[in-house]
Amino acid sequence: MTSIRRALSISLISIGLCAGLVSASLSFYAATDEAEELFDAQMAQMARLMAQLAPGTAFDSPRPASAGEGEWEPAHPYEKQLSYRVLSSAGNTLILSPSFPEGVSSSARPGYRDLELDSTRWRLFTLATPDSRYYIQVIQDDHIRRELAIKIALTNTLPILIFLPLLGFTIWWLIGRNLRPLLSIGEQVSTRSSDNLDPLQLEQIPDEVDALVSALNELLQRLQASFQRERRFTADAAHELRTPLAALQVHCENLFQQLQDPVARSDCDQIKDGLGCMNRMVEQLLQLSRLDPQEHLPDIDRVNLSDLCRDMIGDQIGFAIERDIDLGLDAPDTDLHIPGNAFYLGLMLRNLIDNALRYTPQGGEVTLALNTQDEKVQLLLSDSGPGLDEDAKSRVFERFYRQSQKASGSGLGLSIVKLIADLHGAEVSLKDRSSGQQGLVVQVEFSKASD
Repeated sequence: MTSIRRALSISLISIGLCAGLVSASLSFYAATDEAEELFDAQMAQMARLMAQLAPGTAFDSPRPASAGEGEWEPAHPYEKQLSYRVLSSAGNTLILSPSFPEGVSSSARPGYRDLELDSTRWRLFTLATPDSRYYIQVIQDDHIRRELAIKIALTNTLPILIFLPLLGFTIWWLIGRNLRPLLSIGEQVSTRSSDNLDPLQLEQIPDEVDALVSALNELLQRLQASFQRERRFTADAAHELRTPLAALQVHCENLFQQLQDPVARSDCDQIKDGLGCMNRMVEQLLQLSRLDPQEHLPDIDRVNLSDLCRDMIGDQIGFAIERDIDLGLDAPDTDLHIPGNAFYLGLMLRNLIDNALRYTPQGGEVTLALNTQDEKVQLLLSDSGPGLDEDAKSRVFERFYRQSQKASGSGLGLSIVKLIADLHGAEVSLKDRSSGQQGLVVQVEFSKASD
């Protein structure tokens, strides 16, 4: 997934970097060119200063000098790089600075020109006096000119180069700061429970984000109203159906007793089974309507799971005898305790056992077992029914899903089991019976209660 902050930062920093580098390059070349112009102007100024001395006696009674004459100590390292000499109209040297290079032609040609002497490039400026009696030549090492020009250019360019990282950091920080409301929305939504559909509350929301928050709040309000209507309808419908269904079942049983015809009694028996199935579905719908809105258990106690299993086995033993199924409990002598809600755990066990009894054929067996492993309490319910294929195992916790339409279940039992297990932080898994036996094992793993 693309990060808005990363995308904006990379785009803006890239644009800023390119603009900064272009500006730095233009500034560098402009500063270099200006430095070159400044040095040329300096050479010209020095030559004109020498020309102002032309009417004086220094030029009228000159003494020829040589470049290496006497001991000479420059006042500055760059002083040697700027030299001069004065020539007569005949090309004779009248005045010569000690650092003036040898080999420079005495031919006077006014203006600027570039020379190369002993692999060294020089910049030469020649100026003639108004009466053309004297020629003043000023020469400068091109290397030092370039060095000085680059130093001046870097001095002008360095602030831009230093500014670029600061600009990048500022862009990154400002984008993150302005995108903080979006992160706050994500944090609020991610930390909310599934039953919390209250509007999002944020301070200082930008206009662009405000539209998103308003749309989310409107959606949350619509979802809350929809869920409330759904739960209210399910609870009301299930509650209202219980009384007429119970009355129908009583009338059907009375009718069954009065009928003598075997065919009619068989049809009436099927009606009784259908009414019984409807009664169980209504009861389970009521259970789901109570479980669905909950994110956490209302009350958590230290529950004796061993006693609870014995009670649920006792409640279902009549149905097991009626179907000729061997229903038993395999538990250790020491009672096992888990943190949870006894009412919901009993509801889970009842649905587990009822579901196993309905899918196990006559003469089969259903066994409820308890054991401990690594600070966990395992509850295993095994049956000798037809079992489940891999596709059914992945879908069996869906509401109203049944692998076989011939079964008398409603497809809600294991959904209720999964809901209650999730409320207790337990893990539910399905697996086949071992040793090649036919049937299914439902395993629920709880955390053990502290002593």
